[in-house]
Amino acid sequence: MTKKSMIAVSAGCWLAALSVWTTAVFGAVYSSKALIDNAKVLDGKKVTYRGEAVTAIMKRGEYAWINVNDGDNAIGVWCKGYMLLPVQHLGGYKFRGDMLEVDGVFSRACPEHGGELDIHANKVKIIGMGFAVNERASPPKLALTVLLLLATIAATVIFRKRI
Repeated sequence: MTKKSMIAVSAGCWLAALSVWTTAVFGAVYSSKALIDNAKVLDGKKVTYRGEAVTAIMKRGEYAWINVNDGDNAIGVWCKGYMLLPVQHLGGYKFRGDMLEVDGVFSRACPEHGGELDIHANKVKIIGMGFAVNERASPPKLALTVLLLLATIAATVIFRKRI
């Protein structure tokens, strides 16, 4: 191995170590699956979690709850109510909710909230705006629905005469 290649390998190792260290120090973004699967290890630790604001903002005095769904699971987030004032869209049937990034302390069984798994947020940031969803029935599904309706009516008429 030449001196240049040894320096390159050494520099690569240092960069990899620095990357792991910065992730540990400055916080990785965790998925709901990672939080649930590693709940014992992450309990009481600062975490960053991203997902869609869904259902409702539930105000409790100067605090509020919001559910944040990353596509696999929704996790309850407890925070000061003012942190959620910028949230304009909540996900549901007709809307895609605002995408949030939550920095806070993870609890696998929060004693303050009846043993629920939650995040007590120190910071909530909108990283993407929600929008209205226009649902349209696809023509093949609509045709199949009409066909099944007609078959049901025909079966009802035929079998009703036999009784």
